Amino acid sequence: MTVSRAVGAIAAAALCVVAAYATAPKVEVSIQAHKEVVKADPSGKRTVELKPATEAAAGDILVYTLRATNTGTGPAVATQIEDPIPAGTVLVVDSVAKDGYHIEASLDGGKSWQAFPITITRKSATGADETVQAPADSYTALRWILNGPLQPGDGQDVSFKVRIR
Repeated sequence: MTVSRAVGAIAAAALCVVAAYATAPKVEVSIQAHKEVVKADPSGKRTVELKPATEAAAGDILVYTLRATNTGTGPAVATQIEDPIPAGTVLVVDSVAKDGYHIEASLDGGKSWQAFPITITRKSATGADETVQAPADSYTALRWILNGPLQPGDGQDVSFKVRIR
């Protein structure tokens, strides 16, 4: 899988804006994809650097940052950013930047949404029902509901990581 294909897939379906206000808000979303590069110094200390994601391979971690900017003339209220998890990747669940936002997720391509992280009920080894966090590879989309109105000229960032299968 190429990064450009993954970035293109996200760009094609990245934004769902709900702006019910009398003036003219216009929310635009930009997407940046970076690859985590782990480096070790001579002492063995590891550091993580972010490099532009021009190419990636199985096992690589990609960091997606989405910035919603109100380029309109009025405040955008109830602004939402929806983003699919790219095909061929798995969400790194603990990487989803919460920053006080209400976050929802989908396990069915956006047909239904639940509070993130999603919990599911399954049968345990003893046959009893147990509630567990949904497996990382079952997430298909994320939705952030931004806090308060997004004023003209303002922007907010959200981010998450995926691992390439």
